[in-house]
Amino acid sequence: MNKKYLVLIGLFLPLAVVLSGCAAGLTATAWPAMTADAKTAYLAGGPYVYAVNLQTGAQVWRFPASASSANPFYATPVLSPDGQLIVGGFDKKLYSLNPQTGASNWQFTNAHDRYFGGVLVANNMIYAPNADYNLYALDMKGQLQWTFEADQSIWGAPASDGTNIYFGTLGRKVYAVDAKTGKQVWMQVLDGAVLGSPLFGSANDLFVGTYGGTLYALNTADGKTLWSKPASSWIWAGPVSDGTNLYVGDANGKLIASLASGGSKLWEKNLNGAIVGSPCICGDKLVVGTEAGTVYFIDPSGKVLQTIPLSTTMKLYATPLAAGTLTLVAPSGGASTDPILLALDGAGATKWSFIPPK
Repeated sequence: MNKKYLVLIGLFLPLAVVLSGCAAGLTATAWPAMTADAKTAYLAGGPYVYAVNLQTGAQVWRFPASASSANPFYATPVLSPDGQLIVGGFDKKLYSLNPQTGASNWQFTNAHDRYFGGVLVANNMIYAPNADYNLYALDMKGQLQWTFEADQSIWGAPASDGTNIYFGTLGRKVYAVDAKTGKQVWMQVLDGAVLGSPLFGSANDLFVGTYGGTLYALNTADGKTLWSKPASSWIWAGPVSDGTNLYVGDANGKLIASLASGGSKLWEKNLNGAIVGSPCICGDKLVVGTEAGTVYFIDPSGKVLQTIPLSTTMKLYATPLAAGTLTLVAPSGGASTDPILLALDGAGATKWSFIPPK
């Protein structure tokens, strides 16, 4: 394995975990995550959650008023249909914020560990994964409805087909639980930790990438494997789909396109660094960030349209985000004077960059 990948692994997984595929004793650091509505980007960017104007790149608000470096925010913020912005922190709390002002609506404080993954809002419920092994189901006012205890930490956001909630754990397992009751429907063991989010397909299939370096399609009815295909190294984030094809990246910098039906590989593109976040289907192209700090615009046939190198100190672990005509990327590891959010236009030019005010 290339030295730079060992460096990245060292940030997240003890070597014993990497070699065994087991997740006992797993530790982690993290990187920014974001969402957006028509006017504003919301970035979980370390000490604060930031709201940033999409037209100008100016800060609208930040939460909390006083930050604690020991309790940052890295879970993806999620906008709910009833006008909440829901985000979890390393302080073991789940927050509902007003998207316009950043004011707190409520807090859920029952969890015992950090929030790495974003919540799922579905069925007029909030499903919150936590590193304490639990999936918490809340009503839209933050009141606990049920708790499901899994075998290990849950880092990725769940997925749902309206009937069940699906999620993976660091213990190499994927669960399906009833969305209303939290009762287990099935459980399947895979070849490595599931660090990202599963993807619900259109034909009762569930796509999951593993730290064992395999892309799986599971039957949502019983969890049985429909097909599995090896990548060249570990897969951190989940795959994405355009309805026909799947796209996933791995630690060797390979971007792989496969048919969702059957998993046949369509093409493979070698990029210049580990791909940790999911690709973004941004309009008619894929946008991919790499650990080397490069943004790629790629068409669905695998042709590279644009290669956009950022500062040599910046790394791209976060999944890019489509926001209207813009593509948002959130670099990590830069200097204090480097931006933590950039907006790129369709040609790859930077429209604005956001550097948090002092």
